[in-house]
Formats: sequence, structure tokens, C-alpha cells
Amino acid sequence: MRPPHTTASTSFRPARMCGISLSLVLCSVMLGLLGMGPAAAGQAGMTGAVEGEVVSYETGRPVPGATISLPDEGLTTTSRRDGYFSFSEVLRAAKPYREITAVVTAPGFGRWKISGAPLYPNDTLRLHAEMRTMAFDHQVAPPTARSDQQAQASPDEVTHNTCTGWDYQLVPPPTIKVFISDDGVSREYDFVFYVTHVLPNEWITSWDADSLGAGAIAVRTYAAYKTMSNHAYSGGPGCADVIDTSADQIFDPNYSTAATDQAVYATWGSILYKAGGLFLSQYYAGSPGQACAPVQGEFEGRMAQWGTQTCALQGKLWPTIVTTFYVNSYWNYLKNLILNPSASSAGMYPWLGGSGTEFERLSGTGYEGGWFIQQKPKVPGTNSTLYQHRAFNGTPSSQYHAEVALRCGTQNAQACTVTIRVVAFPATGKEVSRGKVVTVPRDNVWRVYEFDPSAHGITHKFARLSTVTTSTINVDAAFLSGPFGGP
Repeated sequence: MRPPHTTASTSFRPARMCGISLSLVLCSVMLGLLGMGPAAAGQAGMTGAVEGEVVSYETGRPVPGATISLPDEGLTTTSRRDGYFSFSEVLRAAKPYREITAVVTAPGFGRWKISGAPLYPNDTLRLHAEMRTMAFDHQVAPPTARSDQQAQASPDEVTHNTCTGWDYQLVPPPTIKVFISDDGVSREYDFVFYVTHVLPNEWITSWDADSLGAGAIAVRTYAAYKTMSNHAYSGGPGCADVIDTSADQIFDPNYSTAATDQAVYATWGSILYKAGGLFLSQYYAGSPGQACAPVQGEFEGRMAQWGTQTCALQGKLWPTIVTTFYVNSYWNYLKNLILNPSASSAGMYPWLGGSGTEFERLSGTGYEGGWFIQQKPKVPGTNSTLYQHRAFNGTPSSQYHAEVALRCGTQNAQACTVTIRVVAFPATGKEVSRGKVVTVPRDNVWRVYEFDPSAHGITHKFARLSTVTTSTINVDAAFLSGPFGGP
């Protein structure tokens, strides 16, 4: 992930609230749905896992050789060269969750400590330890503390403040600037990191995956809208697109969970529009048993968080849940892990080329519109590789589906041989690749090729779709999907 960048904060307007979020009423509703609060000890048959990364607060670079301990478990491990760590031991979990304390130490840094981090049954708690020169203690806000916050007015849709100024609406911004209240500064975070560290603080992690998927869309769309011109929390030097409180969305960079991460990853390429573009996708808590129906009255137009769980328990999938609450909204690139799959946007950062590869976005007769990508090797006769690398929590049996439109022009001496690859990358160890070789006729005609690779047989955290060829080809309508949510 991109290291956060710290700047001084100036010219911040008073906080306004995106909605009465679930965090404001989580104390009372969790008593009814999930039990009487966090468990002090594990419950029989319930387990979870803990992993994470250790980085420098100042530079964002990995901190290798850090010691990570779980005092209540009597467990200790060490971070790798890339800062990653995991505990191989299976930990006791409990309903609704079990509070975990973790301590990280490393030479040259102050102690980092987190208390009250939630470990849910059959889930993985993911810690993000940003090591500072001074000691850092963080207490995860329990539902009782969050419920003390007061509801405020909705934020203005147009603020006349610009910070990141990302206006390529079909592509999520690569980064977002967040005002960190406790530090009094604006910091730049990877946009995926931001969304994955908001969702577990706004939705109940143990809810159905399709409820979490709907929440991921709401959180991401809201944040992407705020990165656009004239929508930011503040402008000028030290600006911020959002603040880390319920004035926008609650952001805690210190932890996330595998369940909420996957909801973000699986829905990342699905872009929601309303009235021709992104919109301020507000939400509020609602109450247990909230109807799976558009909200009427004071919070009309918002997503009801409890309503998303009702919808999911009724068998509705996340795309339908989203459009149920955001009436007259519609999808671009639904269920596609690939960003900007047809190069329709000038925001081309998701596309990458391997060594020896040249590629560019061209206007003309594409398969789906007026744009496409031309791919060719820098040295004729050698391989070129065009790809996207997406975060995705895959199991050994995960099944992917890939599609891509290809065109082989007459500038080639013969038909174009192209290998379509789907590659799974584990947290540690070697990646596993599956490939399909296709022959594209040299006739300047678009054709769609599909690929359903066999399961990769490993637990993995990233999936990659690539096209490999020695020819000059055009690429459009790339698609990759993986298993998530209901049937």
C-alpha cells in the first residue's frame, strides 16, 4: 500500500455529518442482535486468526524484525522483510467478538499498542501498526463510546473546496487525503486502504457478506465523491477530502478484518452512478428488522444499514440491495474486479505493463465504445504483458471467470497468439498461474475470449489478469470475477 504522507492541517471547516451511521446506535442494537457485548474469553468451537503489517509512521516503509505479541495469549511473532506478520496459532474467538490486545516493538521506535481490537468468529483480524518515535496507545472505540456522538446535519454536496481533485468518476482515485483528528494533520492514504479501514467501523463485521458488499459500495462511493473537485472537507495547504470521524465516515487505520476487506475487494470495480455520475451515498443506522425497502421520511434517499442485513437474510444479493436503497442508481462494470476495463476513462493507473511492454490508450472503434488499449513489445518478437493486479482473498478452491476482447491488426505478419492468464498470489510463497492460449485472426475484427481456469489450489491475497503476446494487439472489455456473496 502507498505510504501515507503527512502535511500540516489548515483551513478546516466545521464538521458535518454524512448520516446517523450505525456507529451511533451500535451499543443498543448489538445487545439485541449479537448478545451482551464483547466476550472476555473465547467460546467453545469458535476460532479466529490475527495477522498484519508493521510500517514506519513517517515514511510508510515496512519495518522488518519487529516483535509482535498478544499478551493475553502468550504469543509472539516477528515481522518479515516486507513488514508482514501472522500468528500460526488458531486463536479463541467468541460472539459477538472477542477483544484483542496487541503490542509491537522495534529498535528505534516507540512501543505500539492496540486494545479492544475485535476478533470475530471464523474471521481474521488484520492489524496495521504505524511505528512512531514515541509510544502510541490506541483503544478501539467500543459501541458504548460511539453511541455518545451526536447526530449533525448532512454535509453539503458542493463545498467549493478541492483537495485531491480526482474527477475520473469511472475509476476510483488511487489515494485520498484524510484529516486525522487525534494528530491534527491531513495524511494521504491508499484509497483501498481507506475504504477497508472504514467499513468495519460502519457496518457490523459479522453480518452477511451481501450486506457488507452493499456497505462497501456506499462507503467507497461516498469517499470517491469527496475526492472530486469542489466536494472536499477542506482546501488549500494541508487540505483533506474527508475527516476521520462520523462527520464523514469513521476511519481507523489501525485494524480491519478479512470479512470486510473481502467485501471491499470483491465490489471494487463495480461503479455506482446516479443522475450521470457519482453521488453523495449517505447512509444511516435504521434499526433491527428494518425493511428491505427504500427509506421514507427524514432519511429518505439514504441506505439503511440494518435494512441491508434484512435484504441479505431474504436472499437478495449486494447489487440489488444497493439499488433498493439508492433509488434510480445504476451500475457500470458490475461484478468486475478490473478497473477501467475498456479504457473509457483517462484514469489509467490500474493498468500496468511488464518489462519490455509498451501500451497506450487510443481512441477509435473499440469493442464497447470509443477507446481501447494497444499493447505491443518494445523489442519485436519478444513477449509483452499487460495486466491488472487486484486484492482478493481467495481460497484454494476459488473459481475465477475471465473475459477479454482482442483484435489483431493487419500490421502483424500473421495471426496473433495471445495467452490469457489468471494468476493467484499468496501472502508468502510462489504464485500459481493458469493460462489459455488463443489465436486471434489477423483481420482487424474484435472477438471476445473467455477463460474459466481451474482452481489455483492455494490460499491467496491477490489475483491478476494478464494478456501476453509477441504481437501488436488491441485490448478492450477486460473482465475478471471471483466468488463473493450469495449464489
